[in-house]
Amino acid sequence: MNIKYFQKITIFILLLFTAEVLADKNYTTSQIAKQYSSSVVTIVALDENDQPMSLGSAFIINDDGDVATNYHVLEGSTKAILKTTNGDKGIILNVKSYSLELDLIIAETTLKNIKPVSLGDSDVISIGEDIVAIGNPAGLEGSISKGIISGIRNIDSYKYIQITAPISPGSSGGPVFKLSGKVIGIATACLEFGQSLNFAMPINYLNSMKIERKKLSSLPKKLNNRYLKKENSYLQLVDIHYEYNSDYFKEHLFRIFFSIKNSSYYSINNILLFFVYKNFSGEVISYSSKKYTDSILPQLAQQFSHNHQVRYFKNGEIEIRILDYEINRAPESSPADLLFK
Repeated sequence: MNIKYFQKITIFILLLFTAEVLADKNYTTSQIAKQYSSSVVTIVALDENDQPMSLGSAFIINDDGDVATNYHVLEGSTKAILKTTNGDKGIILNVKSYSLELDLIIAETTLKNIKPVSLGDSDVISIGEDIVAIGNPAGLEGSISKGIISGIRNIDSYKYIQITAPISPGSSGGPVFKLSGKVIGIATACLEFGQSLNFAMPINYLNSMKIERKKLSSLPKKLNNRYLKKENSYLQLVDIHYEYNSDYFKEHLFRIFFSIKNSSYYSINNILLFFVYKNFSGEVISYSSKKYTDSILPQLAQQFSHNHQVRYFKNGEIEIRILDYEINRAPESSPADLLFK
């Protein structure tokens, strides 16, 4: 056999073997974090008065700077500010495509020259596979969590990837990676009852959405999924009344009392609230925020108060927005666990 021919064949076989090894290469969690944390952005959604409505995550999906996230992160907003872990800032310009049923959205942004993630195939996944999620829970940028694919569920004719990596307020819309470094899901929601029952929408659904350019302000309202609870939906304001300075200054607000009900099956604490004060014509005249560390027990309501003086508030109204909270999912924290303590 010709030696040069044999050498060429040997090199060709080595190249094929190397390519196959590289194709099947798995990364460590730290390698995925190092390579793709800068591709994940924090979203702060704002209303028409530039007041924060919600906090979430998104990730760059192409060289144009487009991002993918959950629909519920941007629902009802008129503007959204973006920030990467590297400190790059931008805004959402337009919505390029969306789906209310899938709770997904792709948006055009002002962010440029940021490395996009590598999209995988969510039809080629296996139960028990290790996954890595990157998000911004409570605004803690670039937080990394590990888990596994614990199930593939069909709910209302759609497929959901069940994962054990946690999804907290602020994590929604973040990417879920296989160890190959490819994104196979978008962190979306958690089941109302249970621990480590979290869900991601398969990444392949991004390709099934109809291309329809819209402004954020013109997005339709989303229909609630009766099986899944989105962030901030565990708490409801059930009562509010005002206290004025005195009979002489009845138009000057002094203090408010309000009750919040915890509809989950775990204690909730460290609740961050944002208060918006409007006059009788609906104009914003003041705002404030406060964090409450007291726990609200599961399925119960608790009363809180907040001191904030607002002049000429008579016949006005107050909006109380829930920006963040913590769910105590520690062992022995559910009602069943407490009963058997």
